[in-house]
Amino acid sequence: ELSGGEPAVGTKVGVARMRFTLPNGKKVDRRFHSSDTVEVLRAFLTLHLEETGVEIKNFGLSTSFPKKTFGEEDNTLTLEEAGLAPQAVVMVQDLDA
Repeated sequence: ELSGGEPAVGTKVGVARMRFTLPNGKKVDRRFHSSDTVEVLRAFLTLHLEETGVEIKNFGLSTSFPKKTFGEEDNTLTLEEAGLAPQAVVMVQDLDA
């Protein structure tokens, strides 16, 4: 399923903990399944930004450690394959800014 639900609290195996840092400095914490894809992160963020009234249409995702930028071609990678499990801090960039 594309918009996978959040893993149950206390689930230790197969969980990826994400901390998104938004362009406005806000932090968003959420758990995903490590088998979820990068596309699921994008879907979650698109919805989150809309719901919180943040005007960002095109956004990029990147990590500092290791330094990596995730493009459209990475959408099919699982969080495990992308190196985002078991946890990661992901920067969200406004590509139109």
